Amino acid sequence: MASFAARALRSLRDPWSLVVAGIGAGSAWAIGLPVGAAGLVGAGMLGVAAVVGGAVRKEDQPPPAQLRRGTVQHDMLQTLQGYRADLGRLASGPQSPAVGVTAREAGEAAVEAERVARNVALAVDAVDDALVKAQAVARQLPGSADVQATVQRIGGRREQLLTKLHDAVGEVGELYARLLELSTTAGLVGMETDAGSRAADVNDSLDAIRLVFAELETDASRTRAML
Repeated sequence: MASFAARALRSLRDPWSLVVAGIGAGSAWAIGLPVGAAGLVGAGMLGVAAVVGGAVRKEDQPPPAQLRRGTVQHDMLQTLQGYRADLGRLASGPQSPAVGVTAREAGEAAVEAERVARNVALAVDAVDDALVKAQAVARQLPGSADVQATVQRIGGRREQLLTKLHDAVGEVGELYARLLELSTTAGLVGMETDAGSRAADVNDSLDAIRLVFAELETDASRTRAML
């Protein structure tokens, strides 16, 4: 709603909207309407221009950023999406009480992890672009130690993000494997299991994953702000 109001205000400042309103008011005066009525006609046309402009200018907003396909970060995101889908299926299936709640929480955490991982992948895409440009400058100035140092720093930042993303995605995969084991052993009749303690271990892993992805999102935001 706020964005629509902002677009409408921009339309009011549009010179063409003012011209249209002026023409409308002038035409109303020309056909013999009183000055006050002509002013109302112009104001009405300006209001219509604002509303229409507020609706049409929605197209001016940039589309969501698209990930570059075929990259390491894109592959990691796809892996995480697979884990998220697996956790969703596990959570929606029949489960013992020791597993059901934890599986649903893990599924919700995986959805949030996927969102963060996408932002991290976008940050790595931006770093890749910056690295290509810096490397081009380094080829033009092979004797510049400062440029070489810049290239190394950008490359190091890229490796840090990719390593953290890789480890975080791996933790989600391990969580899914633990939940899969827990759901299997908890459903075996006559088999003694320590389902309660295992569920507690899974919950601890879940808390750790939330923390890891929160830190990862902070790192990605800082990286994109630096570029």
